[in-house]
Amino acid sequence: MSSIDHTPLHLPLQISEREVDAQLSTRPLCPFRLHSRRQRSFTISVAAVALLVCGATTYVIRSHMRIGQSSQMARDSEATDHVVSGNLSKASDRETLPGGWAPMRYNLELRVDPCEESGTFHGRLAMDVRVESLQRGEEQGVRNMTLNARNLSIAETSVVFRSSAPGYELRPAEISWDLDQDRVKLSFAKPLPVGDGTLELSYIGQLSGDMAGLYKSTYQDAQGQTQVIALTQLEAIEARRVFPCWDEPAQKASFNLSVTIPEGFEAFSNMPVTSQHSSDGVGMHTVIFQETPVMSTYLLALAVGRFDSIQHVTEGGVVLRVLAVPGQVRRGAFALDVAARALDFYEKYFDVKFPLPKLDMLAAPDFAAGAMENWGLVIYREVDMLCDEMQAAVAQRIRIATVVTHELAHMWFGNLVTMQWWDQLWLNEGFANFMQTYATDALFPQWGIWEQYIVQDQSNALALDSLRSSHPIQVPIRRARDVDEVFDLISYSKGGSVVRMLQAYVGADNFRNGLVRYMKKHAYGSASTSDLWSCMEAVSGQPVGQVMDSWTRQEGFPLLIVEEANQSFRAQRLHLSQSRFLADGSKWTGKQIWNIPLHPGPMNDSAGRSGQGLLATREMSWDATHAGDWLKFNFGQVAPYRVLYAGEAFRMALVKSVSAGKMPAIDRMGLLLDSFALVRQGTLPPDGLVHLLIAFKGEDNTHVWQSLAGILVSMRRSMSFNSKHSESLEAFDKAISTVLVLPAMAQCGWTSAPGEDDLMKQKRAVILGLVAQFLLHDDGVVQEAYSRYNAWLAAPDSAKALPDDLKASIFKIVLANAPGHEVYNALVSHARRAETPQAVRLSILSVIGAAPSPDLRAQTLASVLGGPNRVRLQDIMYPIQGVAAADPAGARLAWSWFVDSRSALEKRLQGANVRLLGTVIQACAGSVLEASHANEVEAHFRMRPALGLERSVAQTVESVRTEARFASLLASPHTLLELQHALQEAKA
Repeated sequence: MSSIDHTPLHLPLQISEREVDAQLSTRPLCPFRLHSRRQRSFTISVAAVALLVCGATTYVIRSHMRIGQSSQMARDSEATDHVVSGNLSKASDRETLPGGWAPMRYNLELRVDPCEESGTFHGRLAMDVRVESLQRGEEQGVRNMTLNARNLSIAETSVVFRSSAPGYELRPAEISWDLDQDRVKLSFAKPLPVGDGTLELSYIGQLSGDMAGLYKSTYQDAQGQTQVIALTQLEAIEARRVFPCWDEPAQKASFNLSVTIPEGFEAFSNMPVTSQHSSDGVGMHTVIFQETPVMSTYLLALAVGRFDSIQHVTEGGVVLRVLAVPGQVRRGAFALDVAARALDFYEKYFDVKFPLPKLDMLAAPDFAAGAMENWGLVIYREVDMLCDEMQAAVAQRIRIATVVTHELAHMWFGNLVTMQWWDQLWLNEGFANFMQTYATDALFPQWGIWEQYIVQDQSNALALDSLRSSHPIQVPIRRARDVDEVFDLISYSKGGSVVRMLQAYVGADNFRNGLVRYMKKHAYGSASTSDLWSCMEAVSGQPVGQVMDSWTRQEGFPLLIVEEANQSFRAQRLHLSQSRFLADGSKWTGKQIWNIPLHPGPMNDSAGRSGQGLLATREMSWDATHAGDWLKFNFGQVAPYRVLYAGEAFRMALVKSVSAGKMPAIDRMGLLLDSFALVRQGTLPPDGLVHLLIAFKGEDNTHVWQSLAGILVSMRRSMSFNSKHSESLEAFDKAISTVLVLPAMAQCGWTSAPGEDDLMKQKRAVILGLVAQFLLHDDGVVQEAYSRYNAWLAAPDSAKALPDDLKASIFKIVLANAPGHEVYNALVSHARRAETPQAVRLSILSVIGAAPSPDLRAQTLASVLGGPNRVRLQDIMYPIQGVAAADPAGARLAWSWFVDSRSALEKRLQGANVRLLGTVIQACAGSVLEASHANEVEAHFRMRPALGLERSVAQTVESVRTEARFASLLASPHTLLELQHALQEAKA
């Protein structure tokens, strides 16, 4: 059983209205601390992991499934289709609050002092509501009002309903709590009058440190003193921890917020400040904000503390500010520039003005997600917003740009038009995922961001979606708390990939016109996927819903199988068929059919290019007369599916096009990633993959190198678990180093040239990441790495000493070859410096697990739980992932540590985002690539479930089994012999 206590211990503490009122207006003396009734945590949008090969930091989304469903599914080759029916999460099936009334406006007063030790805040709510008639013509409404509330203590004597009629008020006869459902029910002795009214109450809530609801965050100032601020994170269902409310996305209302805070502190919220005045309390003042437009509860935001700011006024007149703790704001200039340009871009693209007078972007020292799109006050992790543009790694600047454009896209997709229910989450996240790339490409065309999208977003989404434990993009959500399970790569990256496919299907102009129509039609309201399809159909005349439903309403994705007649590539007709692609290589016997856009290319003439077509049946014959010397389907990697070219002649023609440099970079990446997935699946032989890899000799495209690096590192890691064949790993390392890595490193060099572009810098980081894998103990490499490390150690704040792009790889090489503890201790000490940029700190935390000493690795893992080197809660995944990814010994150590330390780990994570624990589980349980380990993990979580992470555990188990199968394939005598021959040919 889990040590996290999920049982309700007690009812909320009962306090009087007088106590709450007094505490709102004066500095409170709270004799008690509220305790969490249930340790359930909030939603993270993004979980951070360190890239093994790029020496930079990126973020991926984890997902979840019930372990009881998973293990049998992962083994079973017989399955039925998982297709979502036409009625997604019908209102009658959802666990929503009872109707009969609706919130119109939240008039909310808070008293927040982050410095107080009581761990509480205080609130007074006057909610303007509209009571509906139970039957037409009647003047009486409901007798009960039910609200969402968690960890709030309501003063029962403060609760009163006042009608718009003068002098009418009614107090509840009974107040009852459903702690499991986060509900408080107000029962009145007689029906409430129909029409407008106001529900008033006072309460006390918890000001915790768990990065959920309204929470405290700390930082060190320039004098090394610890300072405190307070922040909110309310998505998905954490608004109920801050004020009683109707906490469902479609229940929009406006907000009038005022907050009483200590003198010397500032407060920021969604809207501008209208006035401030001194409070009756000693050393307190009250800040009053302008009323918001109608919006969902999860978008309300508040920040209290001391902040510096820089600002810009956009072309549209929006005041745009960057906020950061003192001493950090100068590093927000790049994000401010990106935001200003992006906001202007979106206003023109959507043909809808940003509806608020200001937009603040705040860098938070502690934040569980990458960022949160609160309307008018977007909150970010520091690493995702702050950088020194002249020193920051290219990967970090790209990350900041895409995070900013993602969050600003939400100002329209999600905030202005909101999903009706959580089963439509992809409308928020999938479109923001697409728009972040579309906007970043417009702002920074030199980055070739769509190529990066293929190797990161689309590829990662397909990897997850190839598991039997995946789920549809539109997944039924019965209970709001279950939405945690769909904040994952399917909703984000597969959703974004499907949107990209939609744009190609209807055309760029029709796509934009459809979005404009959708925005204007549903502004300030809620919408569903079918509403979007209707707008697209109206402008394009295409059967958008029919085509797209096959991609959003059923799980998985198709494998397009291309076969030639008579085994001849020059056949006039090709046979095309489709089946679901499964990572484990098992046969799919379901009946799923996708509408697959073929996108063949290159074609010789316009007739061929216009005849792209769809495969909307199980199989078909396709006219290939307009094809050129070689032919690739999904040309441009427009759609999220994989392609198998069944004939060897067909595949060899594609390999030759790569060698000759004829195939575009984005298609080289697609061919490579598809081939690797088919080899891992067992459909194509590994030696064929090696021949394809060798065709990339002399490759100069950065993003193709990212694809190559991911594949090479994955193959090497799989081979490293075969201890009986260490000589094969050595031969693989030597051949890959000789044929690919060393020539590329010679071309890039260790040092940037004057005027070098960003992509060259990024490619050097990728190649050096491979050097740190394949040449980790090479004498020349180690000597060069030590030289650069020592230069950095002498001047750690100098960009010339060691660029941020290269830090992680250099640190790893030096650590792996360093005797004793000196290098390790120096890096850890540097990570603890307050002035160390967060990106550099994370580079250190992600590689210290590479230290070869088991004692140092154990020390690294111990830093997660406490001690002098204790890492921040938001960053605990980095050192764990570093140990687990170091080598097989590190992977096994991380798992045994997790099993032994699980209680202490869960205690530290108590009340925090459950996804943080999920990320730790994925690293510790998912890094040992052995079938017996998958059985051990499954047994562990069967005996001791991770509540709320069932899907994540199931996917980890399934992934380990798939990886172990691939490792066994690479270790077979026949495969080893084929690989040896292929590698010898490559070296020759």
